[in-house]
Amino acid sequence: MRRFTPYTVPTCLATALLAMAGPAHASSDAAWEEHDRAVIEQCQQASQFPDAAPAGEPVLFDDEAGMTALLIQGHYPQDHMNGQAGQELCLFLRSSQEVYIADADKLAIGSDALPSTPTEAINGDADSGSAGQSGKPGDAP
Repeated sequence: MRRFTPYTVPTCLATALLAMAGPAHASSDAAWEEHDRAVIEQCQQASQFPDAAPAGEPVLFDDEAGMTALLIQGHYPQDHMNGQAGQELCLFLRSSQEVYIADADKLAIGSDALPSTPTEAINGDADSGSAGQSGKPGDAP
């Protein structure tokens, strides 16, 4: 009769779990293309704009946030809006594939509408660029 020591069972369990886990695989390009198509399709369907179209590419948040954002553009269908152009921000929850839409007409349009550095936006001073600063992420201040 063979006896198990108290250390044999945990060792066997750990080995079995490691063998089942296998290597982690990144999503393929085809999977991300399908994800982007799903985001665009669902955001267009949820939009109030009859001519809803993406205003750019989907923006992926990290896995902790678990969402993708997409800016949608179109024209308001209401008579009192006289076909005025507008924007909506669509948030796509990757886990459930639910979408949430919010009016985004207040977002800045075009890079010329944005300050060149975050401190200019905080200070409200668009003319105070420092020489030698590129304003790129990762550059030392």
